[in-house]
Amino acid sequence: MKKFKKIYIEITNICNLNCSFCSKDNKEKREMTLIEFEHILKQIDNYTDYLYLHVKGEPLLHSEIEEIINLCKKYHKYINITTNGTLLKQKLNILENVRQINISLHSLIDKNKLIDILKCGDYLSEKNVQVVYRFWTNNNHDLIKNILDYYNYKDELSNNMKLKDNLYLNKSFEFVWPSLNNPFISNIGYCQGMNSHIGILVDGTIIPCCLDSSGIINLGNIYEEDLKDILNKEKTKQIINGFKNNKLVEELCQKCDFRKKVFK
Repeated sequence: MKKFKKIYIEITNICNLNCSFCSKDNKEKREMTLIEFEHILKQIDNYTDYLYLHVKGEPLLHSEIEEIINLCKKYHKYINITTNGTLLKQKLNILENVRQINISLHSLIDKNKLIDILKCGDYLSEKNVQVVYRFWTNNNHDLIKNILDYYNYKDELSNNMKLKDNLYLNKSFEFVWPSLNNPFISNIGYCQGMNSHIGILVDGTIIPCCLDSSGIINLGNIYEEDLKDILNKEKTKQIINGFKNNKLVEELCQKCDFRKKVFK
């Protein structure tokens, strides 16, 4: 049986922000029910130990996020959440058992709100939660400086900086989300999709990559099919074998800016 390093589960595709950084789509906005989520947990139980509760959307907006986390604990899964940080203060009491919180600060403008987020980061890191402040754009120099000053960081600047125990700042490049409207890049290359991870959208669609937020490469629906059968489909095997042989068989992969930058 294939064991994935992680599986992304989009528990909601609803967000309380409208960041220019994020991709846009016309998919119906909804959240997973607890019945749907536990069905997924049963399906993927033997496939991974690590769950990332996002693809798009703000996971802390889920109306039953505490119950979602409790179900993950019931199935002995390590929980990772990426959030925009706006709801951290209200949800702190239910996040202490999460393995890692990534706080995306690409679009944060209000510097006063930054202090509240940093205080939440301090609290969670002291509860042995791994906290990562993320900046994946190139226009946040002032905010980054504010964070480094807050933690009195004096070491050498880099893309990954440890601010204190369990707390990090990560800088990376801004990328263009995969889209069939993007220009063709190459049909030769590799990706970790289907190798280290897969994704599951809020409507149950299985995707080979966490960046296929629109479900363009639709491998099947976990609400309707067994994951084992989906992974054994001819289309799935073609994608996997293509990556193994340095070939990009899907048009979306051939137009992926992120893949180009990471897997040169």
